[in-house]
Amino acid sequence: MNRILHYKTISVLALIVFHLSCISQEEDYPKDQSTRYKEDSIQAERLICKIDSIYDYENFNQASLLIDKTIPLCEKLGFPEQLARLYKTKGDIYISNDNYIKALEALSTSLEYYKKLNDRKGIAGIKNSMGTVYRLQGKYPIALEYYFESLKLYQSINNKQGISVTLNNIGIVYLHQKDFDKALEYYFNSLKIGQELNDEEEIGISYLNIGGAYQKKKEYGKAIDFYLKSLVISKKLNNLDAIGVNYSEIGSIYTEQNNLQLAKSFLFEALTTFVKLGSKSQQTECHLNLGKHFLIDKNPEQSIFHFTKALNLAKETGSIDSYSNALYKLSEVYEKINNSKLALKYYKEFISIRDSLFNEENTKQSVQAELLYQFERKQEIFKVLQVKKDDIFLEKSKRQKVFRNFLILILALLTILIVFIYSALRNKKKANIILAKQQNEILEKNEELLLQQDEILTQRDEIEKKNVILENSKKIIAAKNERIISSIEYAQTIQQAILPKEEQLNELFKDQFVIFLPKDIVSGDFFWISSVQNLVFAAVIDCTGHGVPGSFMSLIGNTILNQIVNEWHTHDPSLILEYLHQKIRKVLQQEESHSKSHASMDVCLIKINRSTSRVTFAGANRALIIIQDGKLERISGDRKSVGGFQRESKRYYTNHEINLSNNSCLYLATDGFIDQMNSEKRKFGQKQFSKLLVENCNKPMSVQKEIILNTLNAYKGEGEQIDDICILGLKV
Repeated sequence: MNRILHYKTISVLALIVFHLSCISQEEDYPKDQSTRYKEDSIQAERLICKIDSIYDYENFNQASLLIDKTIPLCEKLGFPEQLARLYKTKGDIYISNDNYIKALEALSTSLEYYKKLNDRKGIAGIKNSMGTVYRLQGKYPIALEYYFESLKLYQSINNKQGISVTLNNIGIVYLHQKDFDKALEYYFNSLKIGQELNDEEEIGISYLNIGGAYQKKKEYGKAIDFYLKSLVISKKLNNLDAIGVNYSEIGSIYTEQNNLQLAKSFLFEALTTFVKLGSKSQQTECHLNLGKHFLIDKNPEQSIFHFTKALNLAKETGSIDSYSNALYKLSEVYEKINNSKLALKYYKEFISIRDSLFNEENTKQSVQAELLYQFERKQEIFKVLQVKKDDIFLEKSKRQKVFRNFLILILALLTILIVFIYSALRNKKKANIILAKQQNEILEKNEELLLQQDEILTQRDEIEKKNVILENSKKIIAAKNERIISSIEYAQTIQQAILPKEEQLNELFKDQFVIFLPKDIVSGDFFWISSVQNLVFAAVIDCTGHGVPGSFMSLIGNTILNQIVNEWHTHDPSLILEYLHQKIRKVLQQEESHSKSHASMDVCLIKINRSTSRVTFAGANRALIIIQDGKLERISGDRKSVGGFQRESKRYYTNHEINLSNNSCLYLATDGFIDQMNSEKRKFGQKQFSKLLVENCNKPMSVQKEIILNTLNAYKGEGEQIDDICILGLKV
């Protein structure tokens, strides 16, 4: 059961240190290259700020590309602190992507820089990360060696947060080695420190690990209690990795307790979370738990599927422990279905790997690592006690010396007093000479101050002139800003003119509503209506961006749709999207290899045959919601946009045919409403939106519109609208 902590090493403090180092380096830089040095320093500082921001949002691929760009620049400038942190972050990204070989390469490079800097905290962090890599590879003695080295360094600088993290990691190793009581000892020590620091993230991880140890001991009541405590904290912090692990382990306990339906729900919820995160190591554990679930549920086909999936993922990530578990379980399944040949094959391979994980030498190395750590700690305590004894002896010696020195001091003071009286008489004469000289110097200084006063008055006049110029510039900027706002408001008038009118909607549909809420005056979302004989076409489109760029895209999309349907007489929705995709790429020159335009559209398009009450739907990254007889059906479109980057040779879209009953409700919407956040930064979400539509589907469309708008305003509260919103509701 692997636990991967989030590593965020580039902080505001690091940037301040970076800036100061730039200043110190610049002093020794050749004068003829000073300008170039400043430009490179500023560029490096900006790149590191950007890496920090991107890494916080867990966009690891983009962060890795920026790190590769920044490292040569920092090497050129000679910034070892920044290079150490950059290689550390790069290693952490490789760990998150389960690329352990490259992770060790990057972390080793970072370690060398930290050693040169004599940064004990940095060295401790690197050794902790390297221990995690070896743990994930199932190399437990090596992992313990690195963890204990890290723990010793953190204790030497009294870094409690680092101590807490390391104790947790040591506990995980003992858990894998099936020493559950030892694991619990380290977990509870880590929890105690986390509670002292009031560190909710570390407390949540400790709860999670404690639950895992109790689960291995088959004390399922205690295990679930700690998992639920961890789940509450993880949801509060939006820690998706910890949420997924909690779901997975609770599901595996319910499997052991034969509560199969509830177990299945938790396990698939966990798998969905890990697939979204792209965590292959956690997906491996989840597939192992699902395989065990289906084995108990007497579904060998699904059990083999999930164990094989776990085996392949473990092989890909290099996790020996998970690979061994998958082999054993596959052997067990094939034995149950009487396939003795495959059962024997997998069991032999399992025995080979198990011996390498739990042989006597490995156990001996793990014990030696801990004993070495305990011995070194005792040696340090002995040194401290010896220092205290030496201090007591020195204190006694000092008191004896003080009395002796006091007598010497009295004699010395008498001698000094005699010398002082003699010197005072001599010095008084010298002082008078010096005072006369100083008086002359003061008069010269006064003359200099008068000259400086004149210069200050001149500078004050110049500053007042510059203030007048700045005030005039401020007025010019305000006037230009007013003209820009006027232009955008006029663009709003143009955009409103191309949108379908209320009269057209009332003529074509039995009942309807439109919610059209631009985020910034003009919108990148828009809706489109057209009718040809008995056919009615309706679409809601979400263009890349919002504001002025989005509105330009909406004009292009509206024009091309009218051309395809009304001029080319293309009435098949999938073909309409295909032609729209081709036309947009051509208009925006996206087919050119050097094109920098990646603008695209997400589209929900329907065709209604009023003679047959039949609807044809095609979607590009958008879904159609249909409510018939109080039941909601959500039909997903193709997971590809219209326009933008195209990997395949030609892009196609899929038609969906639906027969409608009387008073059916159709809803076409962009993602602006479901992505709206409340004061707690939580999205409204698709599930809540679907529930809102079902609860009010029998009401007139005008009432539904009012309810949706009121719900949006209540959910948003005092916060701002984060995206354009467009919803089209139709009753047919």
